[in-house]
Amino acid sequence: MRKPCTRRASFAWLLLVAGGFLGAHRFYLNSPFAGAAQLALLLAGVSGLPASRFCLGLLGLWLLVDIYWVHVRLKRDDGAHARAARRPMAKDYDMAALDEAHKLRERFIAAAAAQDWAQAAALGEQIVAAARRVFKGPHENLAMSLCMHGQACYRLGTFDKAKASLEESLSIALQIDLSAEDLQTIRKALSLVYAETGEYPAAQAIHAALPILSTLSGATVRPEDAPELQALQSLLARQEKQYMEAFAQGDLERAEPLCAEAVATSRRLFAGPDTAVVFHLVNLAEIRRQMKSHDQAIATLHECLTMIDTLDLDDSWRLGPTNTLALVHAATGRHTEAEALYKQTIAMAIAAGKGASTNAVVRAFNNLAFLYADTGQARKAALCYARALVHLDKLDAEGAEKTEQREGSDSDLHASMLNNYADLFMARRDIASAQPLYERALAIQERSCKGISSMAAHAHNALGLIAQERGDLRQALVHFRRTLLLNQICAPDHLGNIANAQRNVDGVSGTLAAVAHAARVERSPT
Repeated sequence: MRKPCTRRASFAWLLLVAGGFLGAHRFYLNSPFAGAAQLALLLAGVSGLPASRFCLGLLGLWLLVDIYWVHVRLKRDDGAHARAARRPMAKDYDMAALDEAHKLRERFIAAAAAQDWAQAAALGEQIVAAARRVFKGPHENLAMSLCMHGQACYRLGTFDKAKASLEESLSIALQIDLSAEDLQTIRKALSLVYAETGEYPAAQAIHAALPILSTLSGATVRPEDAPELQALQSLLARQEKQYMEAFAQGDLERAEPLCAEAVATSRRLFAGPDTAVVFHLVNLAEIRRQMKSHDQAIATLHECLTMIDTLDLDDSWRLGPTNTLALVHAATGRHTEAEALYKQTIAMAIAAGKGASTNAVVRAFNNLAFLYADTGQARKAALCYARALVHLDKLDAEGAEKTEQREGSDSDLHASMLNNYADLFMARRDIASAQPLYERALAIQERSCKGISSMAAHAHNALGLIAQERGDLRQALVHFRRTLLLNQICAPDHLGNIANAQRNVDGVSGTLAAVAHAARVERSPT
């Protein structure tokens, strides 16, 4: 609004210097009578009359005074223009629409307080429509109304609408030079939407525009954001603890929404890709895999791997999600894709361990071997199990304490691998090779959890069958009873485990009772 006044001021000063004796500056600045008087003094001064010199002297003094007058007049006109700019179309406002928008805004605040985001988003749309009718162009009220609507849509999960509203709000804010505080509110909301829709470069660009004034826990933090960030950090820690506890208890239905909330919170906290987001995405994918929500698990894993690429993380980060993706493909019958992914995990695990034996290497070979066994490729399965066993032997040779200090105990993995390998021998009726593997798996479980696990139950059942095959019914009964007890403690009976164990116990018990009865009959006198 100041540019027209600046050009007018320059011309007025030029007229004063070049045509002041003619009163040109007075005519230009809407003072025609004074301009005419100055022109008359000039004409009288050049007429040669007796008082001509007096007229010229008076005109010269007047022009000196006009230097101050021009300054004051321009300043007054500038102020008048500014006041006019602050009240454009005041008489044209639709007062009914303005009152409607005010009432809608009160209802919006109430809906947001109740976290009824569907209602808030609908009200926000009506508020924006009312603001457009009232202001008919860029205005602070319209910018903030669009921001309110965008935030409600973000909370509701309609990110396309949120993005459109917030982008328009930011555009208007930049046009009208909105206050810094309101501008940062719009930018923060838009950065969250970009992060949620996977537009991470845009989110980081918006976030970078926010003023950085201090640091918190090694990360850049803005003072106005510090309370919100601390609250988000506390919320994320609480959500992680809750879903981890639910997952450990096998309550997947409860763990899944809690983990999804942790993913959303980590996105809000970091406004873009971060290792914390990757961590929670990997856990969410594993939970969904175990729930057999395969499509959701695959989508989550692809997003996770894309984020790992964006962050340029090493293969140690890719190992977990790649292995989980292979498990999902194997469970859905995509064996070729699963095989390729398992081979990738083997290569990554060996590279991450720098050629040393690690639990990750054992797990990778075990998974590929299980896939081969499940698809009838017994020879390939045996080779993979044999390689996994070599690495397990090396881990045992290093000593349990050293292994645990290096990467943590993984007794369930080791016992599961040994059971799987032994099952392969049992399918071939190679009992001599299977028995020591089952016994070793059982010993591992005895050390780690006193033998109270589903893996121990599997080993006891197999050893019971071997003892029964060899005619050692008393030893078979010991194993079968232990299997029954462990299945009752550790495993739900969705696969008939308890019923099968009970039949084995009853069968062997009946056989032993029949043998004992026959022995008594033989010894009795005829």
